[in-house]
Amino acid sequence: MKMRINYSEATSILIILQTLWWGLNSQCEEPIESSKLDLSVTYDLPHFVSDTPVQKLLEFNGTVYVGAVNKLYALSKDLKKIHEYNTGPVHEGHDCSAPDPCSGCKNKPLNKNNTNMALLMETFYDLELFSCGSVGNGVCHRYLLEDGPLDAEISCMYSKKNKDSSYGCPDCLAGPSGTQILNVMSSGVVRFFVANSEVLDSTVPRLHHTISVRKMRETQDGFEFFSKQSYMDLAPGLRGNYPLHYVYSFQSGPYIYFLTVQREGGSSNAFHTRIVRMCSSDPEILRYVEMPFECIYSERRRKKRSAQVVFNVLQAAHVAKVGYDFQQEMGLKEGEDVLFAAFARSKPDSPEPTASSAVCLISITDINNFFRDFMQKGYTRKLSHFPGSEDKNFNQVRAFNQIMHFLQSVLARVAIWFIRDTGYRLEVTSTNPRRDYFHGRFRNVLLTSIAVVPIQNHTVVSLGTAEGRVIQVVVSRFGKTEPHVDFRLDALPVSSEMALLSPQRHDGSLLLVTGNKVSKVPLRGPGCEQLWTCNSCLLAPAFMGCGWCKTSDRCTRAPRCSPSHWIQDTCPLLITTISPSSAPLGGHTNMTICGKNFGFNKKDPCLLHWFTTTSCSLFLWREMFMSLCCMSGWSNPVITDIFPEFGPKSGGTVLTITGSFLDSGNMQLVTMGNATCALQSISATMLTCRTPPQPSPSQHKVQLHIDGVIREAPVSYTYNENPHISSVQPKHSFIRSALPPTFTFTFSHFTCSHDEDKRNILCITPSLKGLSVQPPVATKMTFVLDGFSTDQYDLLYVEDPKFEEFQKPTVTPRGNKSILEIKVRHAYADQTQLL
Repeated sequence: MKMRINYSEATSILIILQTLWWGLNSQCEEPIESSKLDLSVTYDLPHFVSDTPVQKLLEFNGTVYVGAVNKLYALSKDLKKIHEYNTGPVHEGHDCSAPDPCSGCKNKPLNKNNTNMALLMETFYDLELFSCGSVGNGVCHRYLLEDGPLDAEISCMYSKKNKDSSYGCPDCLAGPSGTQILNVMSSGVVRFFVANSEVLDSTVPRLHHTISVRKMRETQDGFEFFSKQSYMDLAPGLRGNYPLHYVYSFQSGPYIYFLTVQREGGSSNAFHTRIVRMCSSDPEILRYVEMPFECIYSERRRKKRSAQVVFNVLQAAHVAKVGYDFQQEMGLKEGEDVLFAAFARSKPDSPEPTASSAVCLISITDINNFFRDFMQKGYTRKLSHFPGSEDKNFNQVRAFNQIMHFLQSVLARVAIWFIRDTGYRLEVTSTNPRRDYFHGRFRNVLLTSIAVVPIQNHTVVSLGTAEGRVIQVVVSRFGKTEPHVDFRLDALPVSSEMALLSPQRHDGSLLLVTGNKVSKVPLRGPGCEQLWTCNSCLLAPAFMGCGWCKTSDRCTRAPRCSPSHWIQDTCPLLITTISPSSAPLGGHTNMTICGKNFGFNKKDPCLLHWFTTTSCSLFLWREMFMSLCCMSGWSNPVITDIFPEFGPKSGGTVLTITGSFLDSGNMQLVTMGNATCALQSISATMLTCRTPPQPSPSQHKVQLHIDGVIREAPVSYTYNENPHISSVQPKHSFIRSALPPTFTFTFSHFTCSHDEDKRNILCITPSLKGLSVQPPVATKMTFVLDGFSTDQYDLLYVEDPKFEEFQKPTVTPRGNKSILEIKVRHAYADQTQLL
């Protein structure tokens, strides 16, 4: 059915169009290999597989000692087995009547595995290895290595003379929950500083002191304490229910240090990390102090203050010297020790880590300065978890230290006994948090291992993860800290236990533990194959020895490529696209060139003189693309016509601009007066946009702006008054060509045409057939004429007409014509009934 609409001048139709926004994207598509490293690459590394899980590693003079469950191995540099010694299983129980832990129970079933809890080398008296296990109450065995094999001479370090000692069991070194042991030579005596993690079971007998210092008996068959002041135990009410875990230990200068994870103290159930410091020359625990060690990361958030994240539980640590570059950046003295620590966020009120880590570092000098400053300011209190400690102010502590220094240098060790009760045992109540050195890079990773080694002038950090990956990165305070190695070592987590093999040599290695396996990872990296772009290959640290092999198109070391095809300076250039393909004369067009290795030179990565002429300047460079700002161009955009030349002041008219080179440059903008015509589509010869509204009828110039160049249309655009609809006829329609009540007209659903005077428009309504509606149906219709919308009009849909069959043709003569009569049911007054 046709519908006639009377309206004033407007070049519009009964349509509603959704505005389409169009813009140019001049960025290069990042290829699959856009990341620096190929994380799927694996390496076949030298390794040793134990029969049982490995707990401890120790390297000495090129020999690797491995402590495992029921086993002790000696390996070569290549991790080939030299010797093997069985340490278990053994029989333990109430039915064992052995006189001491060394004798064992004969003719009894073996029911207890021996886990290696400590492995240490002592060279002052003899070249001897101490191995302490979980059986026999943690008694150690001493292996004299002068004659070579592990089992050449073995001594069980248990003296029957200590059986009734009032100091407990001096020979019981290793506790069942984990042990840290440091052996330090001072004043001609080797002191063994022992820290045992707490067993969370109040029913277990307490044979092991929490923290202690002891020496080897002169008969070298056991250990003894210097005095009753040589050990401390948790308060009786805390034993068995106070989580205290000793994670790492080291010696630096005159002090020895333990790093712990424990409760914050007081009524708090939260956990944190502490640094414990003791004097290595003290035969007793005279000068003991603890301080919180906190690692934080500040997340930057839009329109909000940065959120501080605390990584509270230590997972692994390593004290090392750093390379010259990092030493200069940090203002460190040559040879100064630096503590690198891998932290994790714990679950609430638990020491259990989550997969969120950070790495913090601090020089040992700064640690000691913090201890001094906090103690001087009185930010201390007596130890809450160790009994017998007293509050002391800084002057008391300083006076004691001065007296101790005088007595040790003048009166020697004997005089210490007179003032042993005047020492200090304190905990610092304040802290100086350290910031995550990698700025949140590992906030979704659980780091489990860390090792630091200076290579050439660099400082290389090797990190292990709970997913069995190894990550190596050169640290720099001012440069980028992106890993140059990241590969999967094993499916099992990387243990915090590690050892360095010949770290000063070019072929130095890092020994890592994963389950039963010990792997040898080169410190300079396991290979170059992970670096899968030429740029990343040649920009890798020089000590890696990487170069680009043109024949295989991959990053390799020299032995894996022909010398004539192995390059280390310049990458081959490849251009894939240039955008835009044209630019207006006299403009300032930003041109993006996509491809690989743009002007790359290892000595100067931004050598682009071959492209940056006097009319262009480089302002952005990346490995996969570069952007140039060009002052001149190659085309001259021209507007030849616009259509239509008029429209309603409400806007919304689709304006078509024709011409040449309309799509040149990066950005096109059409203006009409001070308003913008929203772009719909663009090509070299045609541009369409939707006109903006104007407050009143007016004329405006149509201008096209391209990268600073302006082109004007030959005619202006006229804004007329908005259309006025005077009538809509008819107001009824049939179901076979009807419109549903909620339907909105769109151009694709019906056809409209104008009268010659452009004051009438004729449209055919679409059909509603098949929508299962029962006539009559009352609906509303709205007319959208460009940006102008009318009020709603009523439209009633009625049943389709039905024609009766002709019995006989009925013809009625009327003048010179004949009239054929057709009868129609339910006819309406405004519909034709007779044809």
